[in-house]
Amino acid sequence: MGNTAHFRIDGIYDAQTYWERVKRSEVFLGLDRDHMRASQEKIAGATVGVAGLGGVGGAVAMLLARLGVRHLKIADPDAFDTSNINRQLGAAPGTVGASKAGTIANMIHETTPDVTLDVYPAGLTVENAADFVADCDLLIDCIDFYTIAERYALHQAFRASPTCMGCLSSKMVGYGANLYLFTQDGLTLEDFYGIAPGTEMTPDLMDKLVRLQAAFLPRFPSLDVIYDWMQEVGTAPMIATTPPLTHYLVGSRAALMLAGLDQPPYCDALPPMPSYLWVDATRGQCGIYEFTGAFANPDEHAAFFGKTPG
Repeated sequence: MGNTAHFRIDGIYDAQTYWERVKRSEVFLGLDRDHMRASQEKIAGATVGVAGLGGVGGAVAMLLARLGVRHLKIADPDAFDTSNINRQLGAAPGTVGASKAGTIANMIHETTPDVTLDVYPAGLTVENAADFVADCDLLIDCIDFYTIAERYALHQAFRASPTCMGCLSSKMVGYGANLYLFTQDGLTLEDFYGIAPGTEMTPDLMDKLVRLQAAFLPRFPSLDVIYDWMQEVGTAPMIATTPPLTHYLVGSRAALMLAGLDQPPYCDALPPMPSYLWVDATRGQCGIYEFTGAFANPDEHAAFFGKTPG
């Protein structure tokens, strides 16, 4: 599989195998057997786009395939490196240097060969965003938050789509993760960011983006220590235990949305942006908060460790 603009792997569907492989999900998809079957058929008939296949997107794409979604569109321009092994599906010594999109596509095809895959190994771009979003019923935005022009293009195509019901995204910090939902008639990513495409990425701009989307501080270490580490190492810190939380949050809400079970009485509605759901293992709690451009808990570290350096 080369780094072409787009290629397809056709799924090979066998009804008996499909319904056998998804049967253990069905009891949580409806009120009775007919409702369960109808919900699974909605999931099977959906097309979901997953843009970005790193610590969140690759595993979410696999999860959706296991759930029974039979058409996935996946995009990522990057290759695996050694630091990805701590958290990314597909990352291993033998795949370092290999295309994330191609590797994840192969893994999904081997696991669930009835899933049709449209693969974009050049990633989601300004030029291909409309093609990527075309016919999608749901989008999962896992593009790096500092990739502004590409994220804008994805969201503009989403808002123009006649079929797409929503765009889910999740970010992780420390031992916690959030989940947030863009709707076609709600807050736009462009208005949320307030940043022109092509703006030079400076430390101040990166800090703004962190505060906008990763607004719940970890209990430890302090923010200064985190930023010093990022400046020295040149990347974002992510512990291996937290990405599965994002997979659960995104995957569960996606399942509910695709099955038409994402509103009362089946579940509480997820408020759209700028609201978000936050779940944190160090706090033993979760809740709905709102992105404001400021940290939701600026005194978290000091409350437990004092205002000491680090």
